[in-house]
Amino acid sequence: MEKVRDLYEFAEELREKVDIVEYISQYVKLKKRGKNYMGLCPFHPDKNPSFSVSREKGLFHCFGCGVGGNIYHFIMKIEGVDFVKAVEILAKWAGVEIPKYKVSKEKGEIFNLHEIFTSYFEKLLHENKEAMNYLKKRGLKEEVISKFRLGYAPEDISFFLKEKNIKPEIFKKTGLYPFSHFRGRLIFPIFDTVGRVIGFSGRTLKDEEPKYINSGESVFKKREALYGIFQAKDSILKNREVVLVEGYMDVIMLHQNGIENSVSSMGTSFTIDQGRILKRFADRIYICFDPDTGGIAGTKRALDIAETLNFDVRIVKIPENLDPDEYVLKNGKESFFELLKDAPDVVTFLWSEAEKLHKNDESAVPLVKDLIEIAKRIRDEAKRFEVIRKIAERTKFPEDIILNEIKRGKKKKKRDESILEQKDLLEREFLSAIVKNEKFFSIIKDEIDENYFFTERYRNLYRKITSNLTKDVLEEDFIYREMILEDNEISEEVFFDIFRRFKLRYLMRVKEKIIKEIDEIDKEDEERFNYLKLKLFEIEKEIKSFLHKKEV
Repeated sequence: MEKVRDLYEFAEELREKVDIVEYISQYVKLKKRGKNYMGLCPFHPDKNPSFSVSREKGLFHCFGCGVGGNIYHFIMKIEGVDFVKAVEILAKWAGVEIPKYKVSKEKGEIFNLHEIFTSYFEKLLHENKEAMNYLKKRGLKEEVISKFRLGYAPEDISFFLKEKNIKPEIFKKTGLYPFSHFRGRLIFPIFDTVGRVIGFSGRTLKDEEPKYINSGESVFKKREALYGIFQAKDSILKNREVVLVEGYMDVIMLHQNGIENSVSSMGTSFTIDQGRILKRFADRIYICFDPDTGGIAGTKRALDIAETLNFDVRIVKIPENLDPDEYVLKNGKESFFELLKDAPDVVTFLWSEAEKLHKNDESAVPLVKDLIEIAKRIRDEAKRFEVIRKIAERTKFPEDIILNEIKRGKKKKKRDESILEQKDLLEREFLSAIVKNEKFFSIIKDEIDENYFFTERYRNLYRKITSNLTKDVLEEDFIYREMILEDNEISEEVFFDIFRRFKLRYLMRVKEKIIKEIDEIDKEDEERFNYLKLKLFEIEKEIKSFLHKKEV
């Protein structure tokens, strides 16, 4: 009988055999620079080589846009595939036969059960007149109901569980537990990018709250899922454009009317994780949220995230105060395509919103301030000057005043960043050393903890390092990758000097806090006062001892 292997074990063995530089060279022209290889990043507009590949460490990292990881992360991003497919692609390229594999027995079992439940609910939907009538009233046709595999959950699931011999302890791990949340509801299965059912959403057919209930966070992370991504993926890839809406019904109705590159942010705020998934398939994003106050706020949050990920962002403004599904049902797909064609860019949209906000203001100053903030976000210098000119025309403020305000804001930002960098430098030096040299870490790991770090991002990384996470998980951290790819090994003597300064800084800060508390405490609180005096004595003793210590 052929042995069934664990996919992750096979993937790790394969990763150790292949040359990451040779593989990535198919997509990027790489030149050797020191220990690493550099080239133009394929994931963002790059004029100067900022894309680094380390053959020794098996990692890539872009110092421009921050993307990076191991060879599987590269394949997943460049090809727009999931991990399993990335392993298959690499194995084929390397000429290695892929064994029969298992992902995770429990995970595989849950995915399998989700598929069984989805088929069962689909069948029940067509037997339930109330649910079918609701969908028909919403304008949905049989073809799109089938495409998204909509279903109906019965009042009682126990008979079906017995029939299929599904044990209660296994059912509790699925996205349908507790079932009382889903009974009597319309069911929307939620798929990942490769078509596995990762969770469910249930919509009430009655006039009750909540309208929608989702599978628990223990089963799938809502912030990392996009409704309709599996059905929309191929259409998105055709032109690398995606339409982002809020609701499930918005997605389904748009697909029914030929706008098949649409997905939903799961009815919640668009997240950076959702954005990263879409970035694998699209370069332009049309944000098409509901036109109410919440939708406008959600649009502003979403466009900030989308710009951070270097999307070309367009904002779709739906007239008549209609939701996307209502608009396309009433006006048809051609009319919706016109909305996409006329969708303004970020600057035009934000300008329009600022005008609305300040239309009744007596002074032009609040409007000018908001318009200056819009100008600040424009990277292209020529475009920024054009917007500055328009601000001056609109508000009658001189161009030089507007320009000086923008420059002043930039100087302040740089000054603040410089101060932060000085504070962060010692922590970064220390972390970089222990990331690259396990021996250094083993020497000092019992002497400090995460509280020694004042900068949150470095404190978080140290917490990860001390949590016995696998190398793969650590490599997903932007700062970790950046440090491990830096070509600056240090001696033991230099490291101990960094460590002494690092630890001494912490001890001195603790001493300052104790002194401050002593100065502020009510002297009549004798017990607390004596306790603090004792702590101060102990910390001063520790500092003195540490300063005279010859070895760490």
